Amino acid sequence: MTTQQVQNINGVAPSELQELIHAVSQDATQGQLAFQASTFWVDGVRSVTHMKSFEWAGQSYARNFTLTIDEPEEIGGTNTGPNPQEVLLSALNACILATFVSLCSIQEIKLEKVEITSIGKLNLRGFFKLDETVPAGYQDLHWTLIVKGNATPEQFQQVYEATLAASPNVWNLMHPVTIRPELQVEA
Repeated sequence: MTTQQVQNINGVAPSELQELIHAVSQDATQGQLAFQASTFWVDGVRSVTHMKSFEWAGQSYARNFTLTIDEPEEIGGTNTGPNPQEVLLSALNACILATFVSLCSIQEIKLEKVEITSIGKLNLRGFFKLDETVPAGYQDLHWTLIVKGNATPEQFQQVYEATLAASPNVWNLMHPVTIRPELQVEA
């Protein structure tokens, strides 16, 4: 009996990604994911978020991650963690990076470096409702992806464009998402 070694490219097993793609194409339930985060107020503007599980194809899988979120001291926090905007940028960066690396790996492009830096600009005049013409959120969002590897600039451009089309977080920021907010007041 021989053991087949899974070949990794950039730390990703393209054959496993292809198997997942095939499974999702054959059974739509295999593409259904649900993520959950619960955030609890600590004090001031500091909070702690717990990620305990996610669902895939109707089955729950355990997770155990905690993230402290705070604001810089200069804007009212205690500087014990990234602020919500930095967490949002981190999630965007990580999603773009993971998608890019996965797509490169499927195409057998070997990477030496992948780095992404995002800058989001917002104006507190919108947050504090001091100027109704200023939105509360980002007015400008820019990122730069730097890559080095064994592909041509044209190949990297094609993978980059495919990444932007496939990244869930890019999609979430570029398109309206149905939001169903709910408030529960405890007695």
